[in-house]
Amino acid sequence: APLPLLSSSSSLLDDAEDPSLRPFAPGQRVCDVGTGGGFPGLPLAIALPELEFLLVDSRGKKLAAVQDMADQLGLKNVKTFHGRAESIPEARKFDWVTGRSVAAIKTFAFWIDHLLKDGKSSKGSDGEDRSVGHLIYLNRRDVEDELLELVSRDEDIADLLGCSEISDKRVLVFSQSAVHSLALASGEKLRVPRRGGGTTARSHRKSNKSRPRKSSARGEWQKRDSSAPKQRGYEGFRRFDSLQEN
Repeated sequence: APLPLLSSSSSLLDDAEDPSLRPFAPGQRVCDVGTGGGFPGLPLAIALPELEFLLVDSRGKKLAAVQDMADQLGLKNVKTFHGRAESIPEARKFDWVTGRSVAAIKTFAFWIDHLLKDGKSSKGSDGEDRSVGHLIYLNRRDVEDELLELVSRDEDIADLLGCSEISDKRVLVFSQSAVHSLALASGEKLRVPRRGGGTTARSHRKSNKSRPRKSSARGEWQKRDSSAPKQRGYEGFRRFDSLQEN
């Protein structure tokens, strides 16, 4: 679905006021989050072989199938990442991140906020910031007005393909600054550590050195002292007939 929007011949991009929204440049990096069966990552990788693609999913079986398809198709520009988007290292920045209705837009923005180039990671020869990342999100047609105020592009898939009623989805494009604003407004908190930085499992471990040794639990088996007299429960017992004799 995003192909007409992202194609190098697209009038939508040619007319864009933002230079970073114009046709792809060779070597740009695209991250497809929640790729599932490889959509839209694989079709984009086929159509745009000069770009680098990272297809991300937390479900190993689906991702293995996607990697196998990429290998069978001979796609050298496709790599996969097994895990959540939040766990991708912050050092890995992308020109484009794609997603398709895997979560609410604000939540998705929180997941991928650290992945988009922010203009500081790449500069032109004159020292001006050149590269700013964008989110391309496929979503249902019903979108809140507050979100539409932040979009850079908004197109119905049916209009892009020139075929009415083919889809009820729309393509929304958000700039990095808009994604960052949505991430802050999401109220989400990081639940997984990021590789290469951030919270690590080690920081949550507690030392066992200062812990007092636990006392034996009630009913716990212990070795019997053989020197202690045995308690059989009938010491001093006398038969009833012997009591009558006295």
